[in-house]
Parts: sequence; C-alpha cells; structure tokens
Amino acid sequence: TGVHTRKIFDEKLAQECAHTSRYKLLLSLAIMDIDHFKLVNDNYGHQAGDGLLVWLGRLLKQSVREVDFVARYGGEEFVLIFPETSKKDAVNIVDSIRSKIEIQGFTPNGSAPVRVTVSIGVASFPDETTSPHQLIRAADERLYLAKGTGRNRVVSY
Repeated sequence: TGVHTRKIFDEKLAQECAHTSRYKLLLSLAIMDIDHFKLVNDNYGHQAGDGLLVWLGRLLKQSVREVDFVARYGGEEFVLIFPETSKKDAVNIVDSIRSKIEIQGFTPNGSAPVRVTVSIGVASFPDETTSPHQLIRAADERLYLAKGTGRNRVVSY
C-alpha cells in the first residue's frame, strides 16, 4: 500500500506519546475503516480490493502533513497519527479526507468509478487517554460507533 506497517506504527505511537508527554503537547489518532470493503472484493475481485487499498494509502499520504504518520492497521483499516494536533483539528483533517474519498471514488479494473466511503474514529492524548493502548482503544471504539450509526462519518464524541 505504500504506507507503514502495523509494527512500525506501534513503535511510532509509543515514541510520539512519550514525546507528547515529555513536552506537554497534544497528539491525535484516527482509525479509518473502508465501509463495505468486502463488496469490492466480491463484485470486482481481490485484485480490485488490493488496488483500493493502494489507492487509499496514496490518497492518505498526499492528504496529510509531512510530520503526520500513516500506516495500515489491519485488513481494510488505516491509522493516522497527528503530532502536536488537537482533536478538533484532527477531526477537521480527517473529515476533509473522508469527503475527498467519497467524491473521488475508486475505479477498479478500468470500470466505472465506484463510490467508496470510510468511517473514522478520533481520540487524543493526553487529555483523553494516558497510554498508547488507551488511545488506540478510544479511537477504535469511536470507529465502531461511526460504523454503527450509519458509516461515512467521523466520530470523536
């Protein structure tokens, strides 16, 4: 996908949380999941699903600042670390990305563009959580709330 792996993400998040604590800064984390990803695989094949993951990885990298960090979290999930960024600012960034994904769509195997949407959960450190593990858990809970309340949305409580 052209983005970092889960292992590298785990290391980076621990480093960023330590840095954030030490210098009394802010850090936000977003977990993003492609809505109905299985339908892309079922309707267009697994190569199209792989292509969608690559396309989304590129779009994410192009849509964030150089200091931000993008990684594949698992399956069709991606994570974004926003150093020195408030939750409000992170929500604005990822909602803009969410909108861009929906508007652009994905073109599998040369066919007509397919509407793609994502659900996103956002949490912050250290004002809401006290450890990298808690930060992931909070963002993940919010991701599931986004999916459970209609998908194609950002939830940050």
